[in-house]
Amino acid sequence: MTGAPAYHAAAFGLRWLSDTPLAHFETTAPGDADVRVARATTLAQREPLAQVRRGQVYADGTRFPWEDEAVFDTHQGAHVDYLPGPDWTGALPYAFYGTVAAHLLAWRGLVPLHACAVEIGGKALLIAGTSGAGKSSLMAGLLGCGATLVSDDLTALAIRDGVAEVLPGRTTIRLGPEIAHWTAGEQIVPPSPATRGKHVIRPAARTRAERLSLAGLLLLGAAPGAVPPPARALALARHLFRPVWLAALPNHRARLQALLDLAASLPVIGFPRVERTGEDAHRERARRALALAESLSS
Repeated sequence: MTGAPAYHAAAFGLRWLSDTPLAHFETTAPGDADVRVARATTLAQREPLAQVRRGQVYADGTRFPWEDEAVFDTHQGAHVDYLPGPDWTGALPYAFYGTVAAHLLAWRGLVPLHACAVEIGGKALLIAGTSGAGKSSLMAGLLGCGATLVSDDLTALAIRDGVAEVLPGRTTIRLGPEIAHWTAGEQIVPPSPATRGKHVIRPAARTRAERLSLAGLLLLGAAPGAVPPPARALALARHLFRPVWLAALPNHRARLQALLDLAASLPVIGFPRVERTGEDAHRERARRALALAESLSS
């Protein structure tokens, strides 16, 4: 990256160095980097081990094409080459902060989940559910009740001996216009097709912790109350981020075992899906979730 602009950021317990801004990560002072991101003019020839949709898995990483904007090559969980395509906008697409980041995290032995996380009482609470269940909306409501943002949509867990720590992720949230209006923060990206018509905001309430112990999980759309151990393991496995990709990576068996170990003791509580019922209901739902979270953190 000699002679190129240098942008330093932190996310998912890693320090990042890029030749283009990392708009959805926390900006940091210069320092040694765990992950380097650089524009390429060509991508290296590599022998694929597996085909995953339009991409490939290699012995040393992955290749992920994102529409006609760019192709991303990851190497050993430590380097990303990106080759701009005909629809390149000049900025890393949102998929970089999701799928590409998840490839790197998984390669490094972390567990990427399709879940949000907030900090309450010094511990992290996960919020998971199917797409459209209202994970980000509930998280935004919790921020209004005194919680702080840990990660939106993609959450990274470091699991050892059945105990998980949560590594704070990107510092922005993608929200529908109504919820965004009720959420204090700075708009980073206005609604567009790239954001599925949602606002992308950076809330003022963000964690300052480098990692947090995991108190429990709210599972949106599940039957209210405590979820039993077998269902906990299944729920965690179903909420892996980009599961088809992760299943093709060489360390997937260890990742599943880590989730099984975690499910043995992790509290998981069913909670209603979020419905569009106005600001008062939005805030009351967040207060009910906060009460549950505080009982887990105590």
